[in-house]
Amino acid sequence: MNQMRAAVVYESMFGNTATLATSVANALRRGGMEVKVIPVALAGADVLRAHDLVVIGAPTHALGMSRPSTRADAVLQGAPAEVEARGIREWLEELEDRDADSVRIAVFDTRARAMRHLPGSAAKHAAHVLRRRGYGVAPSVSFYVRGVEGPLGPDEEARASDWAADLGHQLMRQVVA
Repeated sequence: MNQMRAAVVYESMFGNTATLATSVANALRRGGMEVKVIPVALAGADVLRAHDLVVIGAPTHALGMSRPSTRADAVLQGAPAEVEARGIREWLEELEDRDADSVRIAVFDTRARAMRHLPGSAAKHAAHVLRRRGYGVAPSVSFYVRGVEGPLGPDEEARASDWAADLGHQLMRQVVA
């Protein structure tokens, strides 16, 4: 059997989502997958066709995925200027509707712990967009940061690693079955 291939596509303003993307990728590698970590600015529309599993990570902005205006606000708060150009929202708009059942998708977001009880979530919004386009998406998950800029909450990296390891195990079981 060929080695399973995964991609972790992420958008990050202050580095928290990027840190979790790396934790997710490392857990998938430990599970035997070949993994690419791709900032959304470099992600092509072909990512879904080239991988068995695609994990998407994004920060929650204004109760959903970032927009040009919320990314501009993040830059005013100290995020690097390059994050303003393109986010997960724009990348998802570039994707084709599903044409094969082979790819599995999972989505996570980062959000301020103080906002954990509010209904908005970048991950849930992204999952909704993907399902509407015909893709199957695993239940989304949120990881928490303290304040807008972070840092990540205690144990969030370990929680992301455990979540990714579970995703990898589920995928391997589906392939073997």
